[in-house]
Amino acid sequence: MSDIKNSVLPDIIEPMSNAIHQNIPETARQTDGALSTVVGFFNNVVLYPVKKANLTFRYKLEAFEDDLKDKIKNIPEENLQVPPVKIAGPVLEALRYAYDETELREMYEEMLATAMDNRKVQQVHRSYVDAVRQMEPLDARVLCRINDYNKITTSHVKLYLEESQQQYYINAMPYHYNVALCDLGDPFQISTAISNLLRLGLLISEDGFLKEGVAERIEKEPYVQKRFKLYKKLHGGARISVSEDCDIISLDSYGRYFVDVCMPKKEDEK
Repeated sequence: MSDIKNSVLPDIIEPMSNAIHQNIPETARQTDGALSTVVGFFNNVVLYPVKKANLTFRYKLEAFEDDLKDKIKNIPEENLQVPPVKIAGPVLEALRYAYDETELREMYEEMLATAMDNRKVQQVHRSYVDAVRQMEPLDARVLCRINDYNKITTSHVKLYLEESQQQYYINAMPYHYNVALCDLGDPFQISTAISNLLRLGLLISEDGFLKEGVAERIEKEPYVQKRFKLYKKLHGGARISVSEDCDIISLDSYGRYFVDVCMPKKEDEK
């Protein structure tokens, strides 16, 4: 098995790399008039990112192979194996379009490294590839943070018209809000990330209630105040309402298995 460590994936990476190197077919023959414009636009603009990804992937594979060698260096020789094609094939195909997104690339690397250890290969479910494929880098950061915390609560903050008990501004605040996540990115995008992770089955949500005094503290948080001041300038004014109900967000069993296989290991976990 020493040859595997030297070339990592001799039976998979090399053939796929060669296939990627093949010349992209020439632009379809353009006809006169509008069709010529449409075909030219499609080939030269719409397909440009795909063509570029295909042409540059050969060089990125070399860097990927170096990273993978580092991740498998501690696997005993007797436990090292060529990864199953059902995992390696989809991983390498997905990497073609996600290599430059560090968080996603690292998850693919971890997945493939685990699949190369015959003691752990059964832990790698093929659905993990599809889960990563449907994630944004922010999703990965949010998942990692929630895993570190074990669970978080997300509050339901609304901005009502100042003189109304029923009318509120739609999309004035993100649906899932927790100040502990705000350093990861835009709170609205973080809320979308949580919704996506729930959709993928990596997270679960349970009903909960805020502890006494928490709602008042949330009203004073800088981001909430920033949104409040923005909407207060509108004709109807604004007032903050923080529901006592909240969502308790955590990883379910599928999500924990996914994290164990796909998330980069911390130094004390290696």
